[in-house]
Amino acid sequence: MRREMIVSAAANLFRERGYSGTSLDDIGAAVGTTGPAIYRHFPSKEALLTELLERAVERAQRDVKSVASQRLAPRPALEAIVRRSVAHALEESDLVVMASEGVRNLSASTRQRISRGQRVVIEAWVAALRRARPELDREQARAIVRGVVALAQAVSRSGRVDRAWAEDRFVRMALAALSID
Repeated sequence: MRREMIVSAAANLFRERGYSGTSLDDIGAAVGTTGPAIYRHFPSKEALLTELLERAVERAQRDVKSVASQRLAPRPALEAIVRRSVAHALEESDLVVMASEGVRNLSASTRQRISRGQRVVIEAWVAALRRARPELDREQARAIVRGVVALAQAVSRSGRVDRAWAEDRFVRMALAALSID
């Protein structure tokens, strides 16, 4: 329980203040403890950031694998990936922001591991898009997917708008960008 509180507070503070602008003392204060007490759960601030980023990537991987396991037709499969990604961006906006911005604060080896996980997700999107739109080559599909992923990341920065409204609008925009609406 305490570990989850630390992770949640860190995600929020890293988003608000940036990784460099957030100290372990800040995170400790947010959960009612001291900065040094964080070391009982994480060996370093980077380890905490790494866990945040790994969680975001793992969730995205689970989402695309779950859709793939449903054996949907190409267009419904792609729409399901979009809907899950937008819902994830709205549910866990702090994690999504950190997944897109926090990587640069990691060691090279950790950054490579996170990037590999992100590539798995992108390639799953690319494969789904190419099944729905076979006229696209791999690079065209990848460019479109990267744009839509950026749109999904923008969802996480949308502030305090009504969730149902935001989900509906962003899903429609993403599907239009994929040209499958």
